[in-house]
Amino acid sequence: MAPKAWIMTHLRELVRFPASGFSTGPVVEDIYEWQATLLGPPSNPYEGGIFFISIHFPPAYPFKPPMVSWKTPILHSNTDKPRVFHPLLVTATWKVGTTVKELLQAHHDMLLYPKVEEEDNYFADIARMCVLEPERFKKEARLMTEAHTMN
Repeated sequence: MAPKAWIMTHLRELVRFPASGFSTGPVVEDIYEWQATLLGPPSNPYEGGIFFISIHFPPAYPFKPPMVSWKTPILHSNTDKPRVFHPLLVTATWKVGTTVKELLQAHHDMLLYPKVEEEDNYFADIARMCVLEPERFKKEARLMTEAHTMN
């Protein structure tokens, strides 16, 4: 199946079975460029925030993972505008059958459960804060969420 057919399959799935916590779709008429919106989960520092992500499907999709860029500033051990770390996005661990819905669900879950292990994060200082100073992390993450996602 060609990349466009795979991408259209994902789009149809999202239209038929919308998810709670996020939405996505193509930007204008380019099926290879998508924008996603993640809603900050309740009872966490990101609650009430609206976070924007861009997804670019490469020509080798689904054999290569999409490139995901985080557009909204966020205090998180795995994400820094525009970079994001998630095992699903690493070519070595990418699975061909992974759907866009699964990918976005994993990113939404990442807001609830930041990856703090040394090999799983971009920002060791933020990961340490999550573990050693959770109240400080929650306060700073909340302040950043309010400053960048609620205006």
